[in-house]
Amino acid sequence: MKNQPKLTPTIALVGRTNVGKSTLFNRLIEKRKAITSSVEGTTQDINFGHCHWRDQVITIIDTAGLDLTSKKATDDNIKRQADLAMHKADIIIMLVDVHEWPLPQDLALAKRLQKSDKKVLLVANKADNPKMRQRAARKEWLQLGLGEPSPVSSINGSGVGDLLDDLLQYLKKAGLTSRPIPEPDVRVAIIGRPNVGKSSLLNALAGEERVIVSEVPHTTREPQDTMLSYTEPDGTEHNILLIDTVGIRKKAKVKGGLEHIGISLSVNEMERADVAFLMVDASIGIDAQERKLAGLIERKNVGVLIVVNKWDLADEHNLGSGDDFRKYVTAELPFLKFAPVAFISAKTGNRVNKLLQFAINIAQQRKRELTQDQLDNFVEMLKKKHHAIIGGGRNKESNRPKVHGIRQVGTKPPTFMLIANKRENVHPNFLKFVENRLREEFDFEGTPITVVSREIRAKSRKK
Repeated sequence: MKNQPKLTPTIALVGRTNVGKSTLFNRLIEKRKAITSSVEGTTQDINFGHCHWRDQVITIIDTAGLDLTSKKATDDNIKRQADLAMHKADIIIMLVDVHEWPLPQDLALAKRLQKSDKKVLLVANKADNPKMRQRAARKEWLQLGLGEPSPVSSINGSGVGDLLDDLLQYLKKAGLTSRPIPEPDVRVAIIGRPNVGKSSLLNALAGEERVIVSEVPHTTREPQDTMLSYTEPDGTEHNILLIDTVGIRKKAKVKGGLEHIGISLSVNEMERADVAFLMVDASIGIDAQERKLAGLIERKNVGVLIVVNKWDLADEHNLGSGDDFRKYVTAELPFLKFAPVAFISAKTGNRVNKLLQFAINIAQQRKRELTQDQLDNFVEMLKKKHHAIIGGGRNKESNRPKVHGIRQVGTKPPTFMLIANKRENVHPNFLKFVENRLREEFDFEGTPITVVSREIRAKSRKK
């Protein structure tokens, strides 16, 4: 497992809180990915996206608001994240608010950037009209030591095209051009209650700190994307996209505002996933919240791996063996009994390296196609072994329908159609019975499968 090699030039957006970094980030990548708000500290992690401009692709990194004058512990985490972003960047954009003259936080950050060996561009945001654009030319900005700022409006887009043209010129002079970005083979959404260890798992898989890890619930407010390159034991390489999501709490505990927006984005992110890692805190177990999240996964029809985190505390909490806990999980989440269960410690990294192989296997099962010969043999097996399908005339005392055959009609998830007489006679329990037998014969571990029926009307007899 290794990080995805750098394919594109990288730009980091830095600045103090509430200067509009996330709004500009969304403008550049043309998506509403980062949460924007007038509330200071809305962004708390670095966020990655891609900007497409004049046949080039640029990676944009959004960072949290920086205050180098602060002594708060949470600000230390934010500073560390920003340092990571600036280390990765080829060019750093320092964003300031054109409505306000340089503040102490701006001066402290500019002083630090002057010592950087990276190209730094000063950009004055919120220049939404001609008057504000003229304000960007005032000499007060020169005290930052980064030259005259480029005026832009991340709200209406004015000046953004000129900024991107300037960036391309700098990148061209530096010999930095982009290569095609590979499509991920597997998309994995990491989902769970707040403080279950999602960010720790993401960082352990990525091999670097991508999101802030904190004991404070809802430190992560935005879904994060991380592309990894993973090589299977046989040498097959895969690009795996990890989607970290906001910790989702019970509705009664969600107070609205930023948390509500972050949760909505996380639920939407599930639409992109092939596989969901449902994280469970071993020391807490499964309650109504995990059942609701499992129900969400079931409705989205994605593959699922149940990841039991903090298993290093199993002895301390008298949790028994892994087999005991698997039985407990199956009893609490019976509708996900097809999902494998993995035991890890995201904090120590124990067994984390096995999760990506699980994800690949589940994704392959989710798009698996059976041949018609396999399905025909399956029907014959049901007749002989289970006496489950009536081959001739219908027995009035039997609740088993007359089934002519079965076909696979879709994937992601695998979908099968029973062809039977009188659809109303195919009871849901019988469809579930067929699903269970399909799993026994063909595995399908980790993926939901769907079994439906289609009626064939009997031909009318000739008079």
